[in-house]
Amino acid sequence: MFCCNGMSNSRRDTPFANSGLVVTLEPGEFGSTHPLAGVELQRRHEQRAFELAGRNYHAPIQRAVDFLSRQASTGDLPSSYRRGTRTLELDELIPPLVAQSIREGLPVMDARWKGRFLQHAILAGPEMRGSAPVRILRDRQTFECPGFAGLYPVGEGAGYAGGIVTAAVDGLRAARAIVSRYAPLS
Repeated sequence: MFCCNGMSNSRRDTPFANSGLVVTLEPGEFGSTHPLAGVELQRRHEQRAFELAGRNYHAPIQRAVDFLSRQASTGDLPSSYRRGTRTLELDELIPPLVAQSIREGLPVMDARWKGRFLQHAILAGPEMRGSAPVRILRDRQTFECPGFAGLYPVGEGAGYAGGIVTAAVDGLRAARAIVSRYAPLS
């Protein structure tokens, strides 16, 4: 399957943004009431992206202006995605509600950037994941999950961070709590 997880070079000196557009889907929009329906939706769209992009982990990409006008992009599009790209119509890869939300949001972003955003924007994806919308309970002092000895929920997946840096800081804080409990420093 395909997941276009962005990364920034350490110097942050490329002309590309490591950014994403987030669209919230309610459980009723997953197509099922099964507890893992959201995971199935993710799997289905990531599998489709993998297949349509050539089954070689290339990123599907499209110019934002072409996406808005529902037309295919042509030519080589610049990208920092190192495994390669394949120009595709992203409507084929994302749920219709997500496409509609992006179409509504892009012009708003462009207006805030005084018309300088859309003329250069290129969309890559889909990335059907984000930080956890739930939080696993943990003790404030020990970082341990109450009732589950030895379980330390940490970072984005546990609902305690919203990105790479905050996840790293949360992990460091949890590690300090674990060390102070099991191997206190003198």
